[in-house]
Amino acid sequence: MCLTLAVVLSGLGGCSGGSSGAGGKGPVAGPEVGAKAYDPPLKFGKGVKLAHDEDVKTWGFSLLGVKAYVRTDKGLDAYDTRTGRKLWSSALNRKNRYTGTAGVPEDNRHIPPVFVQQGKRTEALFAFSDYTEGSGTSVGRTDVHLRAVDTDSGKVSWTTRLPAPTGMGISDMEPTVVGAENGTAVVAVFAYPDDSKDSDSAVTYAVDLGTHQVTWKQEGFAAHAVDSGTVVGAQVRDRVTFGTLGGWHAEEGDLALTGRSIADGTVRWKNEGHSSLEVNRVGGGLFASESALHDARTGEAVAGVNGAYLTCYYDQQSVVVCAGDETVQGVDTSSRKVLWTISEDDTSRKMPTIQAAWHGAIYANAAPDYVVLDAKTGKDRTTFDGPHLFLVDEYAGMDRDMVAYPATG
Repeated sequence: MCLTLAVVLSGLGGCSGGSSGAGGKGPVAGPEVGAKAYDPPLKFGKGVKLAHDEDVKTWGFSLLGVKAYVRTDKGLDAYDTRTGRKLWSSALNRKNRYTGTAGVPEDNRHIPPVFVQQGKRTEALFAFSDYTEGSGTSVGRTDVHLRAVDTDSGKVSWTTRLPAPTGMGISDMEPTVVGAENGTAVVAVFAYPDDSKDSDSAVTYAVDLGTHQVTWKQEGFAAHAVDSGTVVGAQVRDRVTFGTLGGWHAEEGDLALTGRSIADGTVRWKNEGHSSLEVNRVGGGLFASESALHDARTGEAVAGVNGAYLTCYYDQQSVVVCAGDETVQGVDTSSRKVLWTISEDDTSRKMPTIQAAWHGAIYANAAPDYVVLDAKTGKDRTTFDGPHLFLVDEYAGMDRDMVAYPATG
C-alpha cells in the first residue's frame, strides 16, 4: 500500500497529500536562492546521496523546496537535495526517548514529518515518546510528545506533552503525526504489547496548533488520514492485531472504518463489520481502503475505481492516480470522475508501475523505460533516465535510499 502506512499515515510520502496548518494555509517553500524550479520536472540529474550517518535509523522523510526533512531515531534532520549536505539537526537530547517503530510488523513504516504554516513560519511536526524513571514511591512514567521545529533554522518552536495512553509502555508504542488541517494536528499512537495475550490497540489525539492543547482524545481509534475536515481511521476493539502487511485484523468483524470531525472528534460516518481493514492516506479529499478509493467527507467509494492491492498517489494539484492489480486509473479530485484507464488487457500499452506524482505529472516504470505520464490524460509525456523515484517536487526527486536527483528539465 501507499508508503505512509498501509493503513497508513504521514505522510505523507508518495501517497500523501499536503497538510495545512493554522489558518488553513499550506506549507510554504522558497523562493529558493540559486535553484531553478521545474513544475513539473521531466528530467533529473546525477544522484546525490544525503550525507546522513548510516548508523542512525531513519523512519521517513519529506520534501519541501530544495530541502529534505528526515525523521530519525534521534530527532529531525534537514538536507540540501542539490548537494546532499546536512543543513541542521534537531536532536531530542533525551535519554529514554523513542521516535520510531517498535517491532517487526512496523519496521517498514514510512513516518515522515508533517508541515504546517504558522504565520510566515513553516514548521515540521513529529511525535515521540519518552520514559521518566520513578523515584521513591513514585512509579515511572511514559509520555507522548508533539514537537514543532522551524524548517529554516532547525530550532524547536514548541513541544507539548499529551495525556499518557492507558496501559502503554515506551517499548510498546509507535507515535505518529497523521496530518494537520484547520489549525489542528492529529497524532495517533499504536501499541504492540510484548505479551502475545494482549491485544494491539491505539489512541488518537487532536492538538490545537495555536494553544498546543489537546482538544479531544479517542481511545480505541487508530487515525490514518486527515483530509477535508475529517480524521479517517479504524475503530478497534479487543482481540485485534496490526499485521505485517499494514492492516488491522479481528476475528468477529470488530473493526469499523470511521470518519471523525477534526474539530471535536464526533463521528461523521461509520462502516462497521470488518474483520480486516487497511486505510491509505491519499490526499485531494480522498483515501484508499478495502481495494477502493473513498471520499473522506462521506466514506463513500468512488465509482469505477477498485482493484486488489490498490495504491494511490495524489499529484498535489487535481488528480489522484490509482494502481491496482489489473488497471491504472486517473481520477479528478473535484468531480470524482475517472479520467482515464490503462488496463492489462490493452495490448497497445504496457501497464506502468507508478512511483510518484507531482503537479500534473505521473512518474512510472514501464520497463525497460522510466516514463512521465500526463496526469489528466494518462498519455506518455516523455521518458527519462531512472531513478526509481519515491518523492518528487519542483526541485528534485528522491528514491527510498535517500538519494536525491536534482531536476534538470
